[in-house]
Amino acid sequence: MGNGPSIRRKILFALLGVALVCAIFVGVGIVARKTHATTVKVIPVMDLDQSGMYGEGESALYGEVTSSVTQKVQLIQDAVIAQVYVRAGDRVKPGDKLLTYDMTLKQLELELERLQKQNLENKLAQAKARLESLENGGPITDPGEDYTPIGDGDDEKEEASYSPYLRAFAQLPLRLAAASLSGQETIAPDPSQEPEQDKDHDKDQDQGPGPDQDPDKDPDDDQKQESPILYELLDYDSVPYRGTGSEEDPFCFLCTGSREGVVVKGSFFNKMAGYDAAGLEQEGSGQAYWYRLEFHENDQIADLADPGRSLLGYYVRQGKDVTDPDDEKIFTLEGAGQADDGESVLTPTPEPEVVGPNKEVDEEEEEDEEDDWEDDDWEDDEPEESSMTREEAIRYQKNNIQAYELDIQKKALAISKLEKELKNETITSTMEGIVTVVGDPQTGESEGDAFIEIESDDGYYIKGSLGELMLERVKVGDQITGNTYESGASFTAEIREIAPYPSGGSQDYFTMGMGNPNVSNYPFVAHVTEDLDLENGETADLKIGTSQQAGEGAVCLDPAMVRSEGGQYYVYKEQDGRLKKQPVTAEKSSDGYTVIVKKGLDSQDKIAFPYGSGVEDGAKTEDGTVDELYGY
Repeated sequence: MGNGPSIRRKILFALLGVALVCAIFVGVGIVARKTHATTVKVIPVMDLDQSGMYGEGESALYGEVTSSVTQKVQLIQDAVIAQVYVRAGDRVKPGDKLLTYDMTLKQLELELERLQKQNLENKLAQAKARLESLENGGPITDPGEDYTPIGDGDDEKEEASYSPYLRAFAQLPLRLAAASLSGQETIAPDPSQEPEQDKDHDKDQDQGPGPDQDPDKDPDDDQKQESPILYELLDYDSVPYRGTGSEEDPFCFLCTGSREGVVVKGSFFNKMAGYDAAGLEQEGSGQAYWYRLEFHENDQIADLADPGRSLLGYYVRQGKDVTDPDDEKIFTLEGAGQADDGESVLTPTPEPEVVGPNKEVDEEEEEDEEDDWEDDDWEDDEPEESSMTREEAIRYQKNNIQAYELDIQKKALAISKLEKELKNETITSTMEGIVTVVGDPQTGESEGDAFIEIESDDGYYIKGSLGELMLERVKVGDQITGNTYESGASFTAEIREIAPYPSGGSQDYFTMGMGNPNVSNYPFVAHVTEDLDLENGETADLKIGTSQQAGEGAVCLDPAMVRSEGGQYYVYKEQDGRLKKQPVTAEKSSDGYTVIVKKGLDSQDKIAFPYGSGVEDGAKTEDGTVDELYGY
């Protein structure tokens, strides 16, 4: 029994000894790891800088010398040919006209795209305002009629959503279309405000009798009048075919009698109430206008002198309260007033047809609703309590904003494309030579590969390809310089043509396999401006001066040395023996082979390969070389 404490002490000392040995081994291991920790090699920026490789503002390319090139004029899709100036066998020189397009429809298409883009921008602003309100504790409402993003593959739905606008443009008389495109105010035509030289002409072009005109005028005169616009959608810019806006002589609009009815935007109601499209400021005298929405047989007014002959129904209103400009109401022939006794009688707005088990409505209740329509016809229903949480509403609105921004970008691209097409209204020759092919201007068909083809005979040309990043900086008319490999000749050439579409396979243009695989290439043709003895088919080293300048203190690095995240470029720079994640201001070079770092880095710094092992903020560094970086 007396040996018990002694044994316990021995066991305790043994355990402490084991713990001490373990602690020593752990400490040694930590020291060893720290001693042999992997360091990251950093390379001087001056050794990586590629600014002087081709000279500032120059890009290196390769091309092929040829004594024969063909200018091929492909027709713009859906464009109408106004005139062709050449025939097969004609001799042309640079700048001679080949053909001219009638760009009227393209111009209308451009204006429509701009209107749609503006509409998207307005909705984006509204969505941002809703988001700000939600984030600040504002009311939560269900999405309701929020915008459905375009471009989701449902082309038929997208086309249908814009069809009222397209049809309205198509039915606009030329004079009104021009006024619409120029932004002229056209709500109430007033002959007293028109230029003197147009008054006599417009007497024959007036669309309908005013309050002081003779209703018994010669019917033959109506044949000279413009047909009233048939509206499927009424908005702020809609033009009445007659009327002054008074109760006795309301503005009259010819509306479609289709089952879908006519869509009336809130901006239309705002104008009738005497306000601007947004409903914010009063216009003119600020008085409200009377207006009438009419439905006629076959959607046509049989006799402008007596519109009542073909009238099937109508709605008469006086402008009242303003509303959201994008709100919509639908008016159909069903439920419209069926008689025209010359009096301005208010007509109730038809309720949507009820389907299903609740279709039967008590007749007495229905009569009460008709009696009360004047009091509540223009009042919106009380908003229902939202089924969304605040977090869900915020998330939904953020997604909506992203969709608007994406669609605005799509519209901007479409607008840019149309603007480029409009600049090519007249196509001219880019070379001196013989016209070998001219197609049929009526059908657009041609016996050659293009509508018009011209074979050159004015010396040597250089064929090559431009990377897509160079297109904004290299233009037709720019000068290139080069040296041929076989003959060793130096030359200067003028870019005559840049293809509007990227090459597929580059069978017609020389690239030597040097193209960046991540960048599309666009063929170009340049004419050698000097009288040199070159060899047909020989290769050439080209330099194209561009407008992109690196700037003082900027460095050009291989793209692998610079990373980007969320649109922000950054590098890993050495600072006091440790790595630091350094944001920089940079952009890709025009040829796509380098990144130009303009701010945040200079030639005296050292940087690491940003994709290497152990590269992170605070990592220990050691000096390295370019040879070590590339494994030489």
